[in-house]
Amino acid sequence: MNTVKSTTFANGIRVITKSIAGFDSIAIGYWVGAGGVCEDKSNSGISHFLEHMAFKGTTTRTAQDIAEEIESVGGYMNAYTSKEVTAYYVKVLGEDAKTALYVLSDILQNPIFALDELEKERKVVLQELYQTRDTPDDIIFDYFQNVCFPDQSLGFSIVGLEDVIARISSDDLRNYRSTHYNADNIILAAAGNVSHDALLDMAHENLQAFKADTSPVHDTKYEYRSGSFSDVRDLEQVHAIIGFNGVGSIDPDYYTMAILSSILGGGMSSRLFQEVREKRGLCYSIYSFSSSHKRNGLCGVYSATTADNLAELSKVVTDVMNNMRHNISQKEFKITKAQFKASLLMAAENNTTSCEQIAHQTRIFGRPLSQKEILEQINAVTIDDVKKMMDKILSSPASVVTVGKCDCSSVLTALKSGGIST
Repeated sequence: MNTVKSTTFANGIRVITKSIAGFDSIAIGYWVGAGGVCEDKSNSGISHFLEHMAFKGTTTRTAQDIAEEIESVGGYMNAYTSKEVTAYYVKVLGEDAKTALYVLSDILQNPIFALDELEKERKVVLQELYQTRDTPDDIIFDYFQNVCFPDQSLGFSIVGLEDVIARISSDDLRNYRSTHYNADNIILAAAGNVSHDALLDMAHENLQAFKADTSPVHDTKYEYRSGSFSDVRDLEQVHAIIGFNGVGSIDPDYYTMAILSSILGGGMSSRLFQEVREKRGLCYSIYSFSSSHKRNGLCGVYSATTADNLAELSKVVTDVMNNMRHNISQKEFKITKAQFKASLLMAAENNTTSCEQIAHQTRIFGRPLSQKEILEQINAVTIDDVKKMMDKILSSPASVVTVGKCDCSSVLTALKSGGIST
């Protein structure tokens, strides 16, 4: 039996657990409501830089001590920064949960941001930035986000701006941490071989140590603005995104947009894969995507093809999207819903995924959602809902980004010919 429990401490920190029968391991982590949306151009990338530096030493552990303490019990430790959250998590056997908790708590509460480690990690973060720039199918999504939300924090790159990374100081990191890493802005989540009450007893001292100061609230709905951008460079292929304004995680149409994206280009049986790749051989890689933050979302199509195929590919994509305004078969609709249900159930078999889900659901909705609730929302979506969503999406201006030998003019022409504004 799977049991989900939650407790909120007096200082505001929330503890969410999902006990999963038959698991030997536990996934445990801290989710902090601090990410790209907390930044502006003066400190773009500081959330991500802080995530890196948290592992570089504390008042009681060196960077090597941190790694060895987790790996010596066969555990795995990682972290990531997104637009709205920074997460630090560990997966270990249940018997080593205390070790994982104490190490995670130490790196969040007692980082020292030593100058020598700061300078070394600055080089690492810059290398990550350069690697992203050299990877067209990575950098194109940064460009796309920036085109959709120009001069807004939601449009900034998570890695940050090079000149900002070059000057971030230890004091900058301390001030940022002091502002955002407070108890009211932190969730401790665990899934797998975990007892809620035992974790509370184990974690009590660590959790009480988080400051009860009030963190700034970043709960803005950002303004989507259409546009286009081309990074012309000498590549064998042109990477392209045709994208649109979508819906946020709290929007009633969240699952409608997700199902639309899956029908459009979510797998080998999807329309785009069949029409663009299988029937015409215009590309190797093509898929649709939908991504949602709390109050904003984007959806679109990514593809990579040769420059001489880009115009034809763009026309086919435009035709396929327009067709979905009026024509969705019961068969493809049924296949997509089956995929969603299977994905939901299979995700529950991975305690790291389960841990992340209950943390994000608590951050967005104030509590974890049950499988029953999610399945009911998926089942409630109709074919007419998806058609209306496609019509709504295509009735708003598109954003277009390309990286490769040619610019995006042929994509814009195809969209215009199909009655889609940009």
